Amino acid sequence: MLDWFLSIFLEAQCPLCQRVAKGDLVCRDCDRQLHQCKLPNPKLYWQDSLPLFVWGKYDDILKRAIATMKYQNQPLLGAWLGEQLAQTWQRSFADSQKLTVIPIPMHPQKYKERGFNQAALIAKRFAQLNRFRYVSHALKRTKATKALFNLNLSERQQEIRQAFSINPKTLPQLKRQRVLLLDDIYTSGTTAQEVARTLTQKGISVMGIAAIATPKKQHPVKPIPKTSR
Repeated sequence: MLDWFLSIFLEAQCPLCQRVAKGDLVCRDCDRQLHQCKLPNPKLYWQDSLPLFVWGKYDDILKRAIATMKYQNQPLLGAWLGEQLAQTWQRSFADSQKLTVIPIPMHPQKYKERGFNQAALIAKRFAQLNRFRYVSHALKRTKATKALFNLNLSERQQEIRQAFSINPKTLPQLKRQRVLLLDDIYTSGTTAQEVARTLTQKGISVMGIAAIATPKKQHPVKPIPKTSR
C-alpha cells in the first residue's frame, strides 16, 4: 500500500507543464527555468524607506507560476515558493534576528472566491524554515479595493487608503515584535506601505517586506573607472 502511494507521488504531474515531476512538486526543467528568474541581488532594495527583499523577477515562468497558484487552484505552489524565498533569505541574512512574519491579507470576499490567501501560504512556509513566528490573522482587509495595476500612483494611494485594520487580539503581542511583511508580488509598494503605516501608527515595528517577485528592474553596478596617473 505504501509503495502505491509513493508511486502516485513520484509520478505526480508538474503543475506548470503537466510533465512528470519525480520526487518534487515541479519538474526539473521548470525548476531550472524558475531559478533563472532569481534576481542576482535580492537585497538591492533593502535600503529603501520600506526595505524590500525579493526573490525573483516577475516575468516568464515565475509570473506564470504565481498565476497558476492563484487562478488554477494550485496552493502547493505557495509552499514551494516559500521554501525558495526562505533559502535565499538564509543565505542573505546568516545572523538574522527573530522576526514575526505577517502576510498581506485578502479581502474576505476574495478569500471566499479563491479559497486561500497565496501570501499566507508563502509566509507560513517561509516562517517555518526560518524558525520565525508566524501570525496569520494579525491584519484584516476591511476595504474591497479595485485592481490597482491600471491606476497611477496617486490613484493607487487613494484607493488603498485605510483599507486595513489590526486584529485587536494580536495588537498587544505585536508591539513587542519586529515584523516582516510578506506578499507574493511587489509592484509599486503602495499596498505594503499602507499596511506598514497601519502597523506603525499603533507602535509596531516593521522591519520591511519580503516578496516572491517584482517587476522592478535591477541595474548592474557600474565599475568605477580607473583614473590615469
